[in-house]
Amino acid sequence: MKFVEIQDLELINSALEFDTPDCKVVGGCDLYTTKAAGGDKKLYKSIDKQLNSMYQENLMLSASLSPPSFSPPAERGMLSKSSENTLSSSLLAGSSLGSSPFGPLDQVSSRRTFAYLIAVLNASHPDHDFSSLRPVDFKRERSASQVVNAFNNTLFGVGMPVPPRLWEIVDSHIDLKDCVIYSHTPSPSFLADEPGTIWSMMWFFFNKRRKRVAYLFLKGTRHSYHLQSSRRNSRHEDGNISDEMEDYESEDEVVGDLEMDE
Repeated sequence: MKFVEIQDLELINSALEFDTPDCKVVGGCDLYTTKAAGGDKKLYKSIDKQLNSMYQENLMLSASLSPPSFSPPAERGMLSKSSENTLSSSLLAGSSLGSSPFGPLDQVSSRRTFAYLIAVLNASHPDHDFSSLRPVDFKRERSASQVVNAFNNTLFGVGMPVPPRLWEIVDSHIDLKDCVIYSHTPSPSFLADEPGTIWSMMWFFFNKRRKRVAYLFLKGTRHSYHLQSSRRNSRHEDGNISDEMEDYESEDEVVGDLEMDE
């Protein structure tokens, strides 16, 4: 993904970093084009291969556990309850792969959209690798208005008004009405790898026509972590860093025809 540096978005990012009585909130909006950059193409091909393989395996599993079509109704009715539950679970698993938040995963466009979001996360959080995330780890939001309300209510909940013109500026660069919107709630393991992080929320606005993804995020971190980090940075500047600084450090075969924008 190619990061797009825009001055008015930087103003939003500055406004979304503030202190509350309970925590420090850090948020922002990053804009990317879907043009492949750096190692994106290799990532896209790896994701395409993985999803295609999972999809085919689940189709085969579902088919192998389905009752024979020629079985008499009476015999089909003799299936044990446990067999029916196993079959239902298998078919559900196949269905979840075929019908993801991004659409049917046997379609290139669905896999491509999922790959875009993984690339955005990797670019925005270079200390993490999000390649292990699955499509079911994301949620497709119903409408832009619901996301706007959820974001605004989160700010109100921590005692912060919505920055002036925030949504007007975001809309000018992504066209909210033309976007498909996804959200992701990071796992506890992700929060554990982000020192001091209490909660984190992520939204992705994908405009296929404009070939852009806007990544909007908010996270809350403990005041004590920022105070400790500030003290350690001062020691670093003075050339007096002790070993305790370690305490807060964070720990080509192609399948399918997934072609990305050049």
